[in-house]
Amino acid sequence: MDHDHNHGSDDTTGTEKSCPMIMVFHAGHCERILWRGWVASTVTEFVLSALAIFLVSFLYEALKFLRQQLARREARKESERLAAELRRKNEAPQSGGCCSETPLAEPREQSYWQRLFASSHIFQSLLNLLQIVISYLLMLIFMTFNYWLCLAVVLGLGLGYFFFGWNKKNPDESECCP
Repeated sequence: MDHDHNHGSDDTTGTEKSCPMIMVFHAGHCERILWRGWVASTVTEFVLSALAIFLVSFLYEALKFLRQQLARREARKESERLAAELRRKNEAPQSGGCCSETPLAEPREQSYWQRLFASSHIFQSLLNLLQIVISYLLMLIFMTFNYWLCLAVVLGLGLGYFFFGWNKKNPDESECCP
């Protein structure tokens, strides 16, 4: 029984390198990775591809760490701003003091729209989009079912977590399930 795994694409007539698409876990060095132009047909190409995948996986964890640090910094700046405004209000002389009788403005929260279009929120949103794209690409690489590429993804994520993920202030922080 002959199974066609080309899925409608006939690469046999062109000069492109071609590797079979194997849909079970396997070893080997001939692999099409993510798109038609990324074909590792030699051992050297395959090893370099695995190293690149390892690096992307490691940087994925660094990106998650960066996003957490930026969110913490922004929350800290906001709480310091509100605390400073409250201190100024409490330190202001009451009526009958030496200075102006004009009351200070109440500390004011930013509106929804101000927070939505704040540069820090836009930057966080773009970083989140990048994180999502990278995570799906890593998933698709894993789905090549090549042991070595799967290992590159897992080791890159594991080593990235070793360097970046341990630094959580609150052990309840998680990417999953609030």
